[in-house]
Amino acid sequence: MEIDGASAVVTGASGGLGGAIARTLHARGARLVLTGRRREALESLASELNGADIAVCDLADRRQVVDLASHLADADIVVANAALPATGKLEDFTSEQLDRALDVNLRAPMLMTQLLLPGMLRRGRGHFVYVSSIGGKLTMARTPLYAATKFGLRGFCASLRQDLHGSGVSASVVFPGSVRDVGFVADAHLPLAPGSKGVSSDVVARSTVTAIERDRGEVDAAELPARIMAKLAGVAPEFTARLGRRKAIIAWGDQVAEGLRHHR
Repeated sequence: MEIDGASAVVTGASGGLGGAIARTLHARGARLVLTGRRREALESLASELNGADIAVCDLADRRQVVDLASHLADADIVVANAALPATGKLEDFTSEQLDRALDVNLRAPMLMTQLLLPGMLRRGRGHFVYVSSIGGKLTMARTPLYAATKFGLRGFCASLRQDLHGSGVSASVVFPGSVRDVGFVADAHLPLAPGSKGVSSDVVARSTVTAIERDRGEVDAAELPARIMAKLAGVAPEFTARLGRRKAIIAWGDQVAEGLRHHR
């Protein structure tokens, strides 16, 4: 669909990839609504982007998600970018932390879609973009909760896209690899995965635009080795699982999990 002149919502715009995605959509002529938990960061970005609107919202609070959707009834584009890292062994999470990760990473995008979809269908125009992760195609140790949410976005979008065919409304998933300049790992000054050079946030933002303008169901925004491994995981899952259990990968996962716990 055409981005120029469209009303576009970006969740998680107060940090990480959200800023890069918002800037790229703004450059394409979108009218932006920026959402996130940190008002000061949203106001700073909105000022940079010619006074984009802001809406402070904690996506883990289901009532706030419903209230947010009620203010976005005219949205043409929704980029569900907000996410929690949820990295570590499953037994290291409390039940409250598990619920929060599921709510932010998976339930909130689904609920926002459910609430905003009827209006889009009436207008015959709209596009949802779900920012997953290459970890939504390729698993590694120490990410069972995070992977569950990112795999979930892929399945949700794939089926939703089938239901929306021919309606004028569509949906896409973007799969970023390790992002080197923004996000959880960069903010905590943690290393990228062994052997990875990562990608820039601009690559992910441009991939988001591609998904919308070309109506692509899935767009990988990862470095070539990660894209190859993700494709291989679909045909040789046991082989890629063995690679994901290498000592260096597990040690990196432990380091990231520990680093993020202290960073938060």
